[in-house]
Amino acid sequence: MDYRAASRSAALTRRRILAAGGAAILTSVAGCSAIVDAIGDQVLEEVNILNQLNRAVSGSIEVTSPAGDTALDETFAVPSEDADGESNIVAYDDVWTETGQYRIRIELPDTEIDGVSRANETVRIDNTDEEMVAVALGSTSDDEPIAVRVGESLSDFGQTTESG
Repeated sequence: MDYRAASRSAALTRRRILAAGGAAILTSVAGCSAIVDAIGDQVLEEVNILNQLNRAVSGSIEVTSPAGDTALDETFAVPSEDADGESNIVAYDDVWTETGQYRIRIELPDTEIDGVSRANETVRIDNTDEEMVAVALGSTSDDEPIAVRVGESLSDFGQTTESG
């Protein structure tokens, strides 16, 4: 990741990930998604790549704004969900420039997930202060190995990120 990418990508420390994991355990016991959402607000940014595979993945992501400008163009390397002490999330802030349709393209040149190595989705962002995108690599959805979802909280991505 180049210098610009490092400055835009959220630093996910082991402490923050452990806090999120602890919140998930509390939620499963207490049945309250508010705790998970509070932790998710600290970990997630506007565009998030979540690796749910048992292997590291590298690739590129490009987000095009409603005006046709490049809002994000980065390469990434994200550890597996089983990586000891490392986050399986890469997060980027300051992507949304206006409300409207954003095109999200992701390419995994060295990885296929159920025969898929790229995704090209258009999403609508209506609230640039609250909404975020999750790109789940290895989604539990049978028909979408690379799932792109819009939501305002971590619990909004539950269907995409649940382990089964």
